[in-house]
Amino acid sequence: MWIWIAAGAVLGAGISSALVLHEQRRRRAEELEELAGLARDVLDERDIQERAAGEETLYGRIEHMLVRIQRMNRGRQEELAASRRRIQELITEIAHQMRTPLANGGTYLELLEGELSERRGAGEECAGEASVPDPVPLYLEALRSSQEKLRFLTEEFIRISRLENNIIRIRKEERDIAGTIEAALAQARPRAKEKGVEILEDLPGGLDCPHDPGWLGEALWNVLDNAVKYSLEGGHIWVGVSRGELYLTIRVADEGIGIDEGEEALVFRRFYRGRRAASQEGLGVGLYLAREITARHGGFMEIQRRDPGVEVRICLPDI
Repeated sequence: MWIWIAAGAVLGAGISSALVLHEQRRRRAEELEELAGLARDVLDERDIQERAAGEETLYGRIEHMLVRIQRMNRGRQEELAASRRRIQELITEIAHQMRTPLANGGTYLELLEGELSERRGAGEECAGEASVPDPVPLYLEALRSSQEKLRFLTEEFIRISRLENNIIRIRKEERDIAGTIEAALAQARPRAKEKGVEILEDLPGGLDCPHDPGWLGEALWNVLDNAVKYSLEGGHIWVGVSRGELYLTIRVADEGIGIDEGEEALVFRRFYRGRRAASQEGLGVGLYLAREITARHGGFMEIQRRDPGVEVRICLPDI
């Protein structure tokens, strides 16, 4: 009898273990099916919810990883969409900016061809007696001007593209900032002299600051070029540098046409032209490029209205 009782107990324990194992397998199968469903939702870009958040189980960990994968994918998709929008905007801006010089070039080419055709037809028998000024040099100068604008636009677009896509890196080195400013001033002085604009400097030596002299020089030249361009004949430009507690600040102030109230932030946008600058030559990329270069140095730019003119400040971290 005791043998039968013992055999029954063993048999009952075995059945119980088999039932527990079966239940565990059933639950694992359900969890795997649920995880497979979550994976399908991720692939089909459907929202998934983290129901086992905080649970220290295999299911909870896998579910958490799938949720993270979905969020990362969405973040990358948003970045890709934003990048596509920027590319479309840039293409539109390039087309808009190039339309005018291309149209001007085409117009003056037609005029030049017409003038040459008339001369060939007339044989230029009376060329020496003509009292009307020869228009050909004017047409050629206009063509050269259009070609120069296209060349400048192309170079600026390349610089902007390289910076925005991190193709070119800013390589900072500790060196005296005065040398970099002087190099930029050397490029700006000829045009200032032609216009009768005097540049006054306050550049104390020994102000070392980590910067890329090539790229920062490009930023400074753009700021100085704007100052000269928008200055009146016989005006003045002041260039100075000073060191504060956190930043080294380069200041460029002029007596030019200035900007309207509320344009202080707008002038740093790509292709933005101030309302007062509508009658002046320009493309609206100089300050944008200067700000991008400054930002990649870890600094910032700001502009302040003066009476007359403006003051532009380039602030670089002095560490």
